[in-house]
Amino acid sequence: MRTQTTPKILLSAGVASALALTTVTVPIAPQAHAESSLSSSSGTPAKKKREKKPWVPVEPPKKTASKPLRLPNGTTIQIMDDVLGKYSAHTGFRTGDLGAMAPMGNGEFAMIFGDSFRGNFGQGWMSPVGVVATMDEDGFIKILRPIDNTSEVSDMISYHRVNKSTLIPSDVINVDGTLYMHGSFHAPFGSVVTSNVWKSEDGGTTWKEVSSTPGNHMGGMTQLLSWDKGPDGYIYATSTKFGRDSSVFLWRFKPEDIDNPGNWKGYSSEIDDWSNYAEPILQDNVKAGEMCLRYIDGHWVLVMFNEATHDVEVRISETLERNWDDVRVAKIAQNGSWDNNQTPLNWSQPYGGYIVPGSHLDDMDIVVSQWNTHDNSRYTATQFNVKGLDEVYGIDADEVREEPEVTAVKQGSGATPDMEAEDNLVNDKPDLFMSSEDSNALSTLRTVGIILGVLAGIGVIGAATLPMYRDMLPEPIQQMLPI
Repeated sequence: MRTQTTPKILLSAGVASALALTTVTVPIAPQAHAESSLSSSSGTPAKKKREKKPWVPVEPPKKTASKPLRLPNGTTIQIMDDVLGKYSAHTGFRTGDLGAMAPMGNGEFAMIFGDSFRGNFGQGWMSPVGVVATMDEDGFIKILRPIDNTSEVSDMISYHRVNKSTLIPSDVINVDGTLYMHGSFHAPFGSVVTSNVWKSEDGGTTWKEVSSTPGNHMGGMTQLLSWDKGPDGYIYATSTKFGRDSSVFLWRFKPEDIDNPGNWKGYSSEIDDWSNYAEPILQDNVKAGEMCLRYIDGHWVLVMFNEATHDVEVRISETLERNWDDVRVAKIAQNGSWDNNQTPLNWSQPYGGYIVPGSHLDDMDIVVSQWNTHDNSRYTATQFNVKGLDEVYGIDADEVREEPEVTAVKQGSGATPDMEAEDNLVNDKPDLFMSSEDSNALSTLRTVGIILGVLAGIGVIGAATLPMYRDMLPEPIQQMLPI
């Protein structure tokens, strides 16, 4: 049984084609699942005018992994500890979600997080933030430094936060040494204003917007996506509409068109070809959320949070252009109660799911987000190590194993004025992210500013009209005025 009718999306160069998607009613989820911390966060903003100093290497604490757990699907999963918390504190934040990654060369990779906080949940809000990480000798993700090589992370993109707006990153990719990031602006959260692409030619130090399309572009089906370069040179992207209520679509384009969504081609199973039309490739019992598409060992791997099942799922296929409803599902993080021990079979309120660069079919690391929306006691990203996916899908891992070539990205030298995002954001942050003390202080400053502005205006007017009214003023005041 299909949970959705099959929509068809028409692409036109530079023009959005807004199509209505028809869906049937589904049962209410047993637990609320997180899409952004904006929906319920409160706290204090990041400190104003934070000094940006050069990065000084700091060794994060050692990690501890859980015991491996053999799942009924044939995989063996080990929880390799959290990525954030005390393991990210040395880079200026402790709390965040998502964590899309792209290789940068020399064993390092960029890691992009969504709504993040300097302290606990709600304290010092930023989004998105980026770090450089690597895999250590024990198989743990090790965060090395902020992506801009400064003393602490900050907002990667400078924008004004009005109407509880935020920027949610989708994915990041290394194309011939240049980093590209896709994300969407929300104002407020859940209402996508635009989908955007930024590029960085200095290893993430600075970012330049290269594409901005309306939120309803391509029927809204590029609001959330994941992409990777295929062996034929094309970039392939799986996408969906933001909100976890839609199917998965497939696009491809040449690298030079990454900043021109009007030239992207969609896949249609009706004609089994690429054209200006696109149909869902995955829709049976699917309400797509965050996803990660990667080409690994000659196969396409799709990791996705599925709102219809409330689980993080993996699908693997040698062929990308196909009906993915026929692909077997391997669940790696299954929703469960917070009252029970947290294991892959009971991982409460999971979402996200991003493959770590360097993974293989028989040994894959995936970062899964988790948020306790009841009390915000847990809001973080956790590394899962998954072994045995090759056996689940009947693949000879040794025979297909490949080591992809990675073009090293050029490293930046430090912060620039464009990266001082916090300095020009604080005054526009919504009260939701301020303590009462900070909010009152800001209101006072604004009031003082208004008064001074009025007085300044009066002063200008007074200077121009002073000769006219000088004799009408009391004698003591006349003596104080300039001649």
